[in-house]
Amino acid sequence: MRSYRRSLRFLNPWLYVLLASFLIFGGGILFAAKPVVKLGTLKLVGSAPIFIALEKGYFDEEGLDVKVEWFTAAAPVSVAVASGDLDVGATGITATFYNSVASGAKMYLVADRGMERPGYPLNALVVNKALYDSGTIRSLKDLKGKKIGLSTLGSTFHYQIGKLLEQEGMSLKDVELTPLRTMPIMIDAVRKGTVPAVILSPPWGAVAEEEGWGKVLFWVGDKLTNQVVGVFYSEKMRNNRELGVRFMKAYIKALHYYYDACLAKPRGAHYDEVIDIIAKYIGQDRKSIERSLSYIDRDGRLYLPDLIAQQEWYVKNGLCKTVVPLEKFTDMSFVEEAAKQLK
Repeated sequence: MRSYRRSLRFLNPWLYVLLASFLIFGGGILFAAKPVVKLGTLKLVGSAPIFIALEKGYFDEEGLDVKVEWFTAAAPVSVAVASGDLDVGATGITATFYNSVASGAKMYLVADRGMERPGYPLNALVVNKALYDSGTIRSLKDLKGKKIGLSTLGSTFHYQIGKLLEQEGMSLKDVELTPLRTMPIMIDAVRKGTVPAVILSPPWGAVAEEEGWGKVLFWVGDKLTNQVVGVFYSEKMRNNRELGVRFMKAYIKALHYYYDACLAKPRGAHYDEVIDIIAKYIGQDRKSIERSLSYIDRDGRLYLPDLIAQQEWYVKNGLCKTVVPLEKFTDMSFVEEAAKQLK
């Protein structure tokens, strides 16, 4: 009996090792750790495909552990992708991005996440309600000599303001651009009348009218076709082909869900569910969200010609030094591969 007990004491440590190995590896697959993907974006209506992918478990289906960091402005997202602090960014395409890739930063636009198209509300030129009601500001020309708020110089808002002024025979010299850094500060400034006008991302144009502190002069997409927002991969993410495709499959699957529910004519069966998902993440009412469903290409394809046009404008206005060829910073192969695998 004593010999038997000594044998058990001798075997116990090895049994523990075998048990631990089973729990960790689970037969080789069951308990394998999911690769972590660090994603940066903003809590805006246009992030709907990301919200959907999180809520519907599409990232989980691809075996991904997606950690989201929420930002309040676009430029810091692309900076974090370029530095490798983020694997994926979903944000505005800015002069900061173009200057980074021109300087040798390795990051790549891989999919659409929002563009200006006629009839689809994305960014809105919003003026202070009191100034609108008094008749002081009823058109873009009425802003001559006045302040227009934006997040940062070189932002998507900067580009859009410049292009819109040019359509009216004006230029940036005719207004006073006022960088306010973040969306909350921009909203507060136009609400209080500190600046008479700002360009706001969705749903804030609709919110301004619903809450009564602002008036939408027009939706930018009704005057300008523009690739505003994209999905970016870091160099490490792009070089990990399998991981990049898995992330893109989840994103495109969610994008189909959003497009078919909200943008298709007639709207799809999951419309109410998608509105509820968006509301959960951005904390706004359904009515404002329903007025702010921006266009995203159903298959995530970028409007590539506009990326050249943007750079040419930035160079012309001293915000970029050179035009970077598309092949240096775009890679549509992930969208194409994801589409094939989802068929």
